[in-house]
Amino acid sequence: MPELPQETDSTGTPPAWAAPLAEAVQKSARAQARWGLQLEELERKLEGGFADLRSALLSSLSAPPGAPSQVAPEWSELLDALDLLEEAIRLADPALAPGLKGVVARLERSLSHAGMTRVAPLGQLPDGRLFRVVGTEPRPGLAEGSIARVVRAAVLRGGALLREGEAITVRNRP
Repeated sequence: MPELPQETDSTGTPPAWAAPLAEAVQKSARAQARWGLQLEELERKLEGGFADLRSALLSSLSAPPGAPSQVAPEWSELLDALDLLEEAIRLADPALAPGLKGVVARLERSLSHAGMTRVAPLGQLPDGRLFRVVGTEPRPGLAEGSIARVVRAAVLRGGALLREGEAITVRNRP
């Protein structure tokens, strides 16, 4: 067994080893306090995540059969951004359109990796299970009743509707 250091001398000055020991104890106490705060923060996040998961499960269980699922909020913002990008492509200078289309393609690949598919069938008749018609506009080059512009793309995951789309259809007759 190692010998313990001698007690302080009679002059009252602490031994040489006392200052580094006190500093080490203080540093370890600060580190322990930081770890405790980080642990509390992680516990709060975990509890919040479980609460979100619980509410999502309860809402999906209480939804009537055949009702569309909901897109998670973080995906919803991305999907809205894609819709805005496609509208920007439609209105943009032709020199900018290829770059914007490249951004859309990359974002759609990310959605595909998450199992989601955006549906925006321009020029086709709208599928009433996927799209709600929100307006009409004249387009002489397209068939009557077909989709002239997609306001909001429909989103599917494994054939199930996650988000209903909104479309403007062709109406060439007055």
